[in-house]
Amino acid sequence: MNFDWQTFFATVLPFLPAQISADVTVIGTFLISLAAVVARFWRRPADGSRWLPLYLLVNSVGMNGKHATNADDAKP
Repeated sequence: MNFDWQTFFATVLPFLPAQISADVTVIGTFLISLAAVVARFWRRPADGSRWLPLYLLVNSVGMNGKHATNADDAKP
């Protein structure tokens, strides 16, 4: 599933009051930035670990894709 967040964001924001739109934008930006910082310092858990799904979610939210993987993310 390829979801276009930008289109969704542009569609929903006109229906919200300006103050709520600003709050949503600030909180969303903060969460993405926080996930990027956490992804930078968090080592990849072992395969099968219960932390692996959370790690993958944080990397996705922090936009830490293939072009910005951590040095320890390379599987042997």
